[in-house]
Amino acid sequence: MYLSGKGFRVHASAGGIDALAFAKSSTPDLVVLDLALPDVDGWEVARRLKSDAHTRDIPIIAFSGRTLQHEQVSALRAGCDVYLTKPCTPDKLLGAIRKLLGLPEPHVEPADIDPEPY
Repeated sequence: MYLSGKGFRVHASAGGIDALAFAKSSTPDLVVLDLALPDVDGWEVARRLKSDAHTRDIPIIAFSGRTLQHEQVSALRAGCDVYLTKPCTPDKLLGAIRKLLGLPEPHVEPADIDPEPY
């Protein structure tokens, strides 16, 4: 996975119930949450995480294919800190993670920058 390759420990949950149980038992530094989960939707997972004293301070990045403004507002009201729409570049996700965790941006040498982007 991309994030593992960047030095992050990653746990993938099968659904909302599994994600909630993992968050309560492990207290991750951050949750990347797909809003379209098979058992409990991401909005409900976010609400439950934010209503629990043990998990309320965990930052949440919502991931969704829904691009309508009210969907974003709904996710933020449920407790998500950032809303990213699919498709999302890995660098955009990494930037959001770094920002929420207070991590510095990596130093990029001019030679590392492709002069002809896609």
